[in-house]
Amino acid sequence: MNYYALTDIGKVRNKNQDQATVIANVKDQVIAIVCDGMGGHRAGEIASRVVMDQFVNCFDSIPPFDNVDELKKWVNETIYEADAIVKRMAKQNVEHHGMGTTIVVAILMDNVIYISHVGDSRAYVLKNDQLMQLTKDHTLVNALVDRGAISEEEAVNHSQKNVLTQAIGADTELTPSFIELEFADSLLLLCSDGLYNCLNDEIIKEILKKNIKVSQKVTELIDRANENGGRDNIGVAIIDNREEK
Repeated sequence: MNYYALTDIGKVRNKNQDQATVIANVKDQVIAIVCDGMGGHRAGEIASRVVMDQFVNCFDSIPPFDNVDELKKWVNETIYEADAIVKRMAKQNVEHHGMGTTIVVAILMDNVIYISHVGDSRAYVLKNDQLMQLTKDHTLVNALVDRGAISEEEAVNHSQKNVLTQAIGADTELTPSFIELEFADSLLLLCSDGLYNCLNDEIIKEILKKNIKVSQKVTELIDRANENGGRDNIGVAIIDNREEK
């Protein structure tokens, strides 16, 4: 198993508000996180860092998970704790009002991957040379599609496609997802919208399928997104649970 995470400021933004990391505990349970912060005056950068640090510090300080119920409870509680922390910080500093962040978090335990997300940072899985998006963006446009108000084709270039219906720290009700997937011989990609808004699924799949190191896949994804405009910060994390190349 190999893993790697990296963020990049992109070609347009003047600060990097994305965070990404992958770490393992003593039982080789692996956690991967990507956060995409929002808000001015460095607020988005602070929100994403605080949330990622909350997850990392808690993961480092607790014993390894014994079962899925314990894992699910921890993920859910940590998301709500992070939300409370960000909201409290925003109230304490006028420059941080309105700050928030997306999160997509994945934990690998016993060849099963468990994923939770809030916002529009995504999880994909590559298995048998097929790339599948696992998460569904928490956006206004997706809500309109679900209600039948617009088509999926209309959603692609909708003027409000980046409006979030959920974010950590935002004044919205959180309903984090929880996805469970058998993960033998599979590769997981977590990313912020700075990646998938610049690269289509075919290009992402082409890079992930390459016979190169995981760190090189991450770097090439970021480089290609920047070549296609780099219109936002780019956060990428990969866990590759396939046979060693």
